[in-house]
Amino acid sequence: MRPFAVLSARVVLAAAVFSAGAPLVANGTEEWIGSSRQWSIGYVNNGGEPYCSLVWDSMTGKTVEFRESLKDASWIIRNDAWTLPDKLSTQVSVTGKSNTMDVPAIGADSKSLRVWSLPGNKNAGGVQAIIRAALSGMADINVSFQGNEPDWVIPTSRIYPMHATYAACIERLSDKRPAKVESATTNPF
Repeated sequence: MRPFAVLSARVVLAAAVFSAGAPLVANGTEEWIGSSRQWSIGYVNNGGEPYCSLVWDSMTGKTVEFRESLKDASWIIRNDAWTLPDKLSTQVSVTGKSNTMDVPAIGADSKSLRVWSLPGNKNAGGVQAIIRAALSGMADINVSFQGNEPDWVIPTSRIYPMHATYAACIERLSDKRPAKVESATTNPF
């Protein structure tokens, strides 16, 4: 093996090791502050209203994201294999431990559905109720689609250990002090 190739491999390995432990910050807008058992919690401030993001990644191209700001909450289901038509409107069935509800969904983009909290719909309370129940240790929920997409089991029972991290994220939303970002020009005064 050539010395340059060995050096390149070591540099790539070192970069991977050092970046794996650092929180993700993309353009100073996303900060992933906790993760456990396929769930991650992030604080997102992309210039609009900041929100906390609770994301489940199945590692098979399917993701579920709950977003909660001080004023709103939304639920997005994504499948990388989907090719959804524009302005799709449908219903999904959400089954918990003891009840089933049919809730509206609309295409958010070609790969995603926005469930329950549609634009202009003030029913964010339903999404917030799911988040609060999951943080309290609720059973997994089952989502059934009208088309030929197989049912999804969303492992909400795994969220409970992260309730303190999520509560801290929500508390951060109400903190009006500007976020501190490390840079070459920071100082302690």
